[in-house]
Amino acid sequence: MNRKQWIVVGAIVALIAVPVALKLSRSDTNKVVDLEPATAHALSPTVLASGTLTYESQVTLAPEVTGRVKEILVEEGDQVKRDQLLMRLDPKLPQAAIEQSKAQVRQARLRIERSQVDFDSQVTKLKRFEALKANGMVDANSLQELSSARDLAEVDLRTSREQLSQAEAQLSQAEEQLAKTEIRSPLDGKVTAIYVKVGQTAVPSFSGIAGSVLVDVADTTSIDAEINVDETDIANIKVGAEARVVPAAFPDKTLLGTVDQVAIAPRQQPGQNKSYPVRIRLANTVGVVFHPGMSCRAEVLTGSQGDVKLLAVPVQALRYEDNPDKSSKEEKSLASVFVHADGRAAKRAVTTGTADDSYIAITSGLKEGEQIIVGPAKTLLFLLDGEKVNINIKADLAAKK
Repeated sequence: MNRKQWIVVGAIVALIAVPVALKLSRSDTNKVVDLEPATAHALSPTVLASGTLTYESQVTLAPEVTGRVKEILVEEGDQVKRDQLLMRLDPKLPQAAIEQSKAQVRQARLRIERSQVDFDSQVTKLKRFEALKANGMVDANSLQELSSARDLAEVDLRTSREQLSQAEAQLSQAEEQLAKTEIRSPLDGKVTAIYVKVGQTAVPSFSGIAGSVLVDVADTTSIDAEINVDETDIANIKVGAEARVVPAAFPDKTLLGTVDQVAIAPRQQPGQNKSYPVRIRLANTVGVVFHPGMSCRAEVLTGSQGDVKLLAVPVQALRYEDNPDKSSKEEKSLASVFVHADGRAAKRAVTTGTADDSYIAITSGLKEGEQIIVGPAKTLLFLLDGEKVNINIKADLAAKK
């Protein structure tokens, strides 16, 4: 054979020999795995969510009348009492409206007096003509004209009285507008934010323009957490459920609480899944330096088995694969674990149940005491059914201790 033929033969041998050598080398080096027996555990399923810390009672005060901010009597951080005056708007316009309404009330009362005099005069004249008519001294037409005049006077009197009622209502409305220029605290608490300055115009509005909100007052004696729970988990959240909340500013401090309120209607941001606000009443907040709007993450206990223990394995031991039978009514993903048997990894299909952060219940496919391969994660990812494995002795000894 010439040189070219020898090169071709050598390339063919290399293509065959290299994969065989790799396979032999892999078969000679067993993978080292960590084991843990399938045992019974008391599981506590939870739902994880994020949100913010907020005060239990917090009110944002907005102006009800348009006016220039004349005086601000408090500062952020001040403690205030219910009905305490916080700020005052310029009262000139409402005061002018009050004076105008008072004048209208006086005019209405004068019209009533005049109408009353006219009505009484028409009644007296009608009585006198009725007596003359009885003696045949006046005709029936004259008596009829006087009767109509009396009726018109009565209508004028009633009209004047209605005008007085209208003027008094306008006066009451003007006085109410004047009262709204004084912004008072609706509760005992602390001023947490002031949004306006003296001289700025307060404007009643829902558009969020400058001057549409004035001040925030909150009851700072208790703190809540408001978290957003995904629609896939909200059915598991119940009022009274225990929760653990960790503020982002205090990652080493866990605040305990209970679910106080679960929203009925969802919130949905464009391009995001629906979520439901859930309010958690916190208990151990003493010593927490709190600012409204702090981010937090929460873990809500959705159920507890109590003293009932279920056969379970570590969550990381589970592998999930797509069900090849797309028309099957079974789960779309099939769960399995690797059982250590005679120095090999035996793949075992299992059915899972409830789970918590560490363990997941196995309802079928395993027996208690069977040794489950739980790691390392990289080894589990590429582990094959029937592949030879070695036990991590150090990890096994540590687990037994």
